[in-house]
Amino acid sequence: MTANINSSDRQNAPAIPILDHKMALVLLGIVVLAGVAAGLIRLFLGLGATTSLSDPYTWGIWIGFDFTLIAFAGAGFTMAAVVHILHQHKYEEAVRPAILAGLMGYVAVLLLLVLDLGRPDRFYNFLLFWNPHSPLFEVSWCILLYTTVLVVETSPFLLERLRWKRLLRLVALIMVPVTILGVTLSSLHQSTLGTLYLNMPHRLHALWFTPILSLLFFVSSVMAGLSMAILAYMAAARIARRPIQPEIVTGLGRFVGWVAIFYAVLKLGELLVAGEFGLLFQANMMSLLMWVEIGIGAIVPAVLLLLPRTRNQRWAQIAAPLMVLFGVLMNRFNATMFAQLLPEGTTYVPHVLEWISTIGILAAAAIAWYLGIRFLAIFDDRVKAGKH
Repeated sequence: MTANINSSDRQNAPAIPILDHKMALVLLGIVVLAGVAAGLIRLFLGLGATTSLSDPYTWGIWIGFDFTLIAFAGAGFTMAAVVHILHQHKYEEAVRPAILAGLMGYVAVLLLLVLDLGRPDRFYNFLLFWNPHSPLFEVSWCILLYTTVLVVETSPFLLERLRWKRLLRLVALIMVPVTILGVTLSSLHQSTLGTLYLNMPHRLHALWFTPILSLLFFVSSVMAGLSMAILAYMAAARIARRPIQPEIVTGLGRFVGWVAIFYAVLKLGELLVAGEFGLLFQANMMSLLMWVEIGIGAIVPAVLLLLPRTRNQRWAQIAAPLMVLFGVLMNRFNATMFAQLLPEGTTYVPHVLEWISTIGILAAAAIAWYLGIRFLAIFDDRVKAGKH
């Protein structure tokens, strides 16, 4: 699909309050500086002095946000698969904002992992000491390799802006195999993250523990990735002062709706087959968490996105993807923290440095994505070159 943007379209595009953007960048920059300070304190003083983690409670918010961000960053591999593998080129304009969001998400994941490692100075050990029987070994390699793939996939954004045509042609020659490799790597580790929980059948609550965790994690990452792609495209179009193409938003919205229905059927069907469906109707916190996760995070947004009457409404186009992302966040935090069956009296309240460092990393990713949209070839250069 070739996008034709004329001067009248730009005049009709929503105005961007530049001052507000500058103020937001300043505030985010302050948060980043606070996060850097908190991160350095953690690296110098160690986990014991800077976190609320303990031997019974070894996974905190860093791991929760890692697993969540990996799912959200699925925007990159889902849109690459939709456009470049399934050849749905009408969504071409939404690819680059999604891939850039994916790269920022994976960089944030790597930074959080450094903070979470007991010995961050030995982060490279998995490269030297192989354990191919470990799911975590596969996850580590796939995240590293897929982040490299994302760097290659985003390189044309800079090369087009710099007009380095020879290097751009070289990158174009390898882009198809690199894209296929990226989709493969991302699919592998998105699912294997669920495999990590299979060694804790007596520690994870029955509403979340299932032999098909790998499949559920993969499907939910597709659902989250497409939702993030919608929001990234809409935000990028607004930042670039371009009109939003309604067919892109509604088309991707339909995809999200059907994947959300499939995910809900998988989850509820597995509980029914396992004889654990009745746990949903027990009056306790676990059943409430699951209903919030499935209801708000899958069923309600699926209805909003599959009914034509609401799918074409701007509020639903924003609210439904946000609800899906909230549901996936709840799923990752439920599995990692809230649904863990821990020894009596075990508690965990994140240390203030855990929060500051986490929010600082998220703020840095947001700033980098915004600057990428503003200054890299996300829209305009592709239009001028007649690419589609």
